[in-house]
This record gives sequence, structure tokens and C-alpha cells, in this order.
Amino acid sequence: MIGSAANLRPFCGLRGLSLKLAMIMLVVAPSFLLFGFNNGSTGGVGHLESFVKVFPSIDTINTTGAEKSYKATILGVVTACYDLGAVAGALSCIAFGDRIGRLRSIFAGLVLAVIALALESSAYSLAQFVVSRLLIGGAIGIISASIPIWQTECSTTKHRGMFVIVEGIFISAGIAMSEWIAFGFSEAFDNSAQWRVTIVFPVWLAFFVMPVLFFMPESPRWLARKGRFEEARSIIAAVMDKDIDSHEVNAEMNHIEYTLESTRGDMSLLFKNTKERYLHRAIIAAWAQAMTQLCGCSAMIFYTGTTFADLGYTGKAGSFLSCGFTTTFTVAAFIPLWTVDRFGRRRLFMLSLSGLAIAMAVMAGTSNEPRLAKVTVAFMFIYAFFYPLGFLGLPFLYAGEISGLKMRMPISAIAVSAQWLSQFVVGQVTPPGTANLSNRYWIIYAVLNAAFIPSVYLFFPETNDRSLEEMDRIFDQSTIFNVVRHARELPRESQVDSATIEEKYKPHIEYTSTHNPSHANVQGHLTSEHVESK
Repeated sequence: MIGSAANLRPFCGLRGLSLKLAMIMLVVAPSFLLFGFNNGSTGGVGHLESFVKVFPSIDTINTTGAEKSYKATILGVVTACYDLGAVAGALSCIAFGDRIGRLRSIFAGLVLAVIALALESSAYSLAQFVVSRLLIGGAIGIISASIPIWQTECSTTKHRGMFVIVEGIFISAGIAMSEWIAFGFSEAFDNSAQWRVTIVFPVWLAFFVMPVLFFMPESPRWLARKGRFEEARSIIAAVMDKDIDSHEVNAEMNHIEYTLESTRGDMSLLFKNTKERYLHRAIIAAWAQAMTQLCGCSAMIFYTGTTFADLGYTGKAGSFLSCGFTTTFTVAAFIPLWTVDRFGRRRLFMLSLSGLAIAMAVMAGTSNEPRLAKVTVAFMFIYAFFYPLGFLGLPFLYAGEISGLKMRMPISAIAVSAQWLSQFVVGQVTPPGTANLSNRYWIIYAVLNAAFIPSVYLFFPETNDRSLEEMDRIFDQSTIFNVVRHARELPRESQVDSATIEEKYKPHIEYTSTHNPSHANVQGHLTSEHVESK
């Protein structure tokens, strides 16, 4: 059974870096390829004649004027059903995510994905297609809420950013894959197999991950919350590649247990302004996730083919540009791997937003001029370069970092739901927006991106080089208006000598020794050596 000690402790004999790489390549990579593929699948097939022939009520390719505007509205509703399903899927994690654990939640999402893809690829009516889009959205919502938390809670401070933000590479690679697969099958077939095979193609990714989950480590922080301290200890030792009774492992366990003892409550805390400030954290996390879509990304990814068609690039030229556009996302997604832990989260957010605002402003000024079509295309690619710097994997990482242990899953679910709800809005309004406003539609996103920059500067605390438990203490001592300053000024663990740390945690150490004899040896293990190892 997923999460049992018998299966988890061996981890296929992997430890340390090899275990982390296995988690990334065997679970995170295929799951987020599946995520990205389904995000971009309609953009790759929505302009195919074989697709609109089966669903003529959403044919915006062969229509003009009022009819095109009407069908564009229907297309927006159909496309956005995916996002509504994802909202429901993410929110469902609040009900069962902390109850069944991170790995079982991921497994449930993958099973639902298999069912949904089978229904979607076999659809002959718009009703079946809509239902299947709701279901695949629900599956991706569960996956997108569960995996980042699993990664965050299994990682240590030093390389947590790189470990989690790698998700962005696979999301963008999945989007690019959907475009290239759609392009390839559009050339290989001349019937509905063009889009049916494309849509069902990623099902193998779900089948691949499901058995692997039985051999992966569960989140040690979730296990500790359930009172399974020895299993949590063994997982921390494996991730750190340290002896189970080492100073580093004992100190990490002490951090986790201290947090559990000092933060008690239930879901009602999310809606109260308590000392732990869970509502404050949830709002910041949700805002970070909402920006991923309100910056206009889905407006182009969902409708990549039709956007290039409106610029005069149809047929193979339009398909090739669509593939190149999503491939640019994938290439640029590698950059944060080297910058997220070096420059921090806030700088990447603001740099990305600046580039997006400029790109959208130029697109708004040029996309209605046929002679400037190449300029518009160039700045679409510039947009594709800047977006991954701050908004592919970073919001998932950030939401997990600022959430407290007791409320990490609920806050993550709310944050991811905000992303999907924003994506629903963007997917709903883009077809009629571009049909009625033409190039003026992009002005909306230029203004929004510019407006988001001061909100990040004023309200988003830096989490780089902070442990998850350190962020708890920062929020405990802060308000909405000074949390950024406190995150900047409060000493980091690496700047505090071991005597100070031990004195700070002495009451908890004594409590642990008295109430949990098996952990009596944690005394004195909060050392600077532990801090450096993290």
C-alpha cells in the first residue's frame, strides 16, 4: 500500500541525490508533462478541420462576423471547463489530501486522468467532450496541488528552490509536446485521428507513474503530523543521505516536531487572523498563483494556432510557429534552475512581470497591422522567454514555502484553485475578447503585468535560504505591511550560533525528551553543523 513503512524504507535502495533525482524523473517529470500536455492540447488541435468538423458549434476557423463571435464564446466555455474541473480537483485536496497523504492523492489524480483521457479522445458529441474536459481538469487539479507540496516537504533548505521549480520545465515541455504531437499527427492522418490520437497520447505517462508511487517516500512532515515519527525520521535520513541518528536528522526532526507542537488548530484558522496568520499566507499564495494566468499566458497557449492564424500564418507555417512558441517556453524554463536559489523568488517575479508587460504592450500596438506581423510574432516569442522565469514552477514553490505545516495542503489547494479559476476567466474571455477588441485586447494584460510588480515588491516576503519552519516564525512576528521587511532583516539560521539556537529551542527539547523517550537524544543537536548541511 502506498505510504506503508514496509514499502517506503528501502526506496529501491536509493538515498540522497540519487533518491531526489528518482523522485524528479520518475514522478514529477511524467506527471507535469501530463499537466502541460493537457494545458496545451486544445491549442494544438482546435484549429484542425477534422476537429471542428466533429464539433461545428465551436468552429471559429471557417466563420466570420457575428457567427464567429458567437461560436468563439461557446469555444471559450468549452475550453474553460477544463479549468473549472481543475478548481474542483484542487479544492478536493482540502477534504482528503491531509487525510490520505501526498502519494495517495497523486495516485487518485492519475487514475482520474486515465478515465478522462479515454472519454475525451472518444468523444463524438460536444456534451461528452465537455464532461471529459471537466474530468481531466479535476485530475490535473489534484496533481498540481499535491506534487509541489510533496516535493517541498521532502526537500531541505539549501536546494529546495531548484528541486521544486524543475516542475516548470516539465509543464512547458508538456505544452510543447502537445503542439509537436498535434503537428505530427495532422500530417500523418486526414481524419479525426489527427486530434483523437493527440489527446489520448499522454495516457502512458499516468500508467508509468502509478506503480512507481509504491516505491517513493511519503512526505516526512505529513508522517510526523500523523504521529509516524520513525517513518519520518527514516525518510529524512534517506533524503539527506545521513545516518538515522545523526545530528542533522535529529535537528530536522526537532524543527518539525517543534512546529507541530506550536501550531494547533483546524480549518477555521484559515479564516481567522491568528498569530500564525494562515489567512495572510493563503492570500499571498493565491495571489502568486492567480498571477500565472492573469498575466495572459493562457490567452496565447490555449489559442496559439488561432492567434497565429489571425496574424496571417495558417497551415504548416502557423503550426510550425506554434511549436516554436511552446518550445521557447521549455528552453527558457531551464534558466530558473540556476537563478531561483541565487537571486531569490521576489526578483524573478518582478523581472518576469517587467518583460511580460513590455511584450504585451508591443503586441497591442502591432498585432492589428499586417505589415508589422513579424514584429508581433517576435514579441510573442519574447513573452514566451520571460514567462518561465517567474511563473512556471515558482508560484507552486512559493505557495508551499509560505504555508505552515498544519495548513500546507489546504493553503496549497486554495492557491492552485486561484490559478485555475483565473485560467478559467482568461480562457472564457479570450475568444470573444480577440474577436471584438482585436489587438486592443492585449492592452489589458500589459496593464495587469505592470500593476503586479508593486504588489510583489510590497507584500511578497523573500523565502530564499529560509527553512519552512523559519517562515513560520517570520509570519508569527509580522503583519501584512511589514512581513517583507521582517523577512529581509531577521537573522537566518546560518547567522545564529548554535548556543543561541539551543537556548531558543530548549523548552521544546525538554518537552520532547519527557513525552517521547525515543527522541530523547535530540538534545543539543540543533547545531550550526545542521544549518550548514541544509
